[in-house]
Amino acid sequence: MRRLATSAAVFTLLLLAAVGTASGVPPLTCSLRALAGAFVAYVLTTMAGRMAIRALVSAICRGPNPSHRPEEHLR
Repeated sequence: MRRLATSAAVFTLLLLAAVGTASGVPPLTCSLRALAGAFVAYVLTTMAGRMAIRALVSAICRGPNPSHRPEEHLR
């Protein structure tokens, strides 16, 4: 999970730094915005991953739907 979030943060950092540099923003402003964007990307990716894991665990714990048993379809 952290590996994916870190990769997303690094990609966002580089992308925002390139966009800021190309638009003529001063280097300090560009770097601060890129760091803030990378932090937000890291947090959002981590939260989305946790939500996906919780949904999978919830689905597994509930078990299969009783109306989809193969024995009932054979009758």
